Amino acid sequence: MNAASILDEFLNDSSTNPLSKHDSLLIQAYNLVKKELVKSNYSFEQVQLAHKIYGYMGDQGLNERVQLMREFLQNNLEASLENKFWANWELVDNLALLKRYREMIEEQKLFFEWTTNNMSDQYLIKVMFDSTQAIGWVQENQEDEWFEIYNQLIKKVEPTSQNRHDRILLVETATGLLIYNLHRYHAAKIELERYYDILNENTNWDQYNRFYIRLKSYQLGLYSGQDDWEKYDEIVEDAKVKIRSSASRISKEDKEAIDDVCDMAHELGTCLMWERRYEQAIPLFEYALENQGTGVTHFFYAICIWATRKDRNKTLHHLQSAESSIRGNGGLRSRYIHMFLEQPEFQEVWNDEEFLSVFNR
Repeated sequence: MNAASILDEFLNDSSTNPLSKHDSLLIQAYNLVKKELVKSNYSFEQVQLAHKIYGYMGDQGLNERVQLMREFLQNNLEASLENKFWANWELVDNLALLKRYREMIEEQKLFFEWTTNNMSDQYLIKVMFDSTQAIGWVQENQEDEWFEIYNQLIKKVEPTSQNRHDRILLVETATGLLIYNLHRYHAAKIELERYYDILNENTNWDQYNRFYIRLKSYQLGLYSGQDDWEKYDEIVEDAKVKIRSSASRISKEDKEAIDDVCDMAHELGTCLMWERRYEQAIPLFEYALENQGTGVTHFFYAICIWATRKDRNKTLHHLQSAESSIRGNGGLRSRYIHMFLEQPEFQEVWNDEEFLSVFNR
């Protein structure tokens, strides 16, 4: 048996019986991949496998990912540029997830310089487009420098159909910073117009519906920040129509299309949940759970159920489902304790042993 086969067994058992603990298999895969990494001299294939295994191990795993990326970059000087790019991106991203922001910014600047010297301009967008990473620049009061780089990229990189996805993610990140972190609503409106223009370069784009709903979610953030609840409600209804229309056109066999609609429902439900419109969010989360069921949807649904109904058993069930779920939980599994202890809806049970036991692995 090798680490890959043990991981497959862990994933299969976790999918079949998600509420049962299968961590002995995960630890076995972890111990094996450590040995395989050294034996292979940190080959790219083994590094990717270890990266995946570590992703199910909470903060410990994220810290090990950081070291793993550094080991790979140091031990594989002859690796392809694509593989080095991947390792650098993951190094920055996992520092961001751990909120080691000063270290992250230093690494991201070096990464941007390396990409400038070694890759095409298209890759520069990928270096900067992630929102989790960008928030670190705000936290360290370096948002002006982030936006300098952003504006440089917007002017520099030629728009193509191939880079549309990356461009829209970059603009989305800028929009999110302006709305949620900096509260610069006039500037955010300009970025929302840019977002709209990119999205409508091709209304037949296979990701159009997905980003259409995400555009709506940022519009909701803008109108919430401006206390314009009439426009907020208009956007909610527009988004619901889009989701219902998309759901009515898919077959049960089209798993990819179902996932897309579930992602749309989750996105809108999340916006409503943050505004404490729990009753409006619940049906959207229930649709996503019935047809997809990612860990974070279970978690957000648990927030809504506790806030509105104080249904202890149901809330605990969905918190446990979030913590145990494999689907959509790379990097989140075993880290929900942080979210639980920061979520004001759960304040009255932050010291409740039964709730805390969900997260004690």
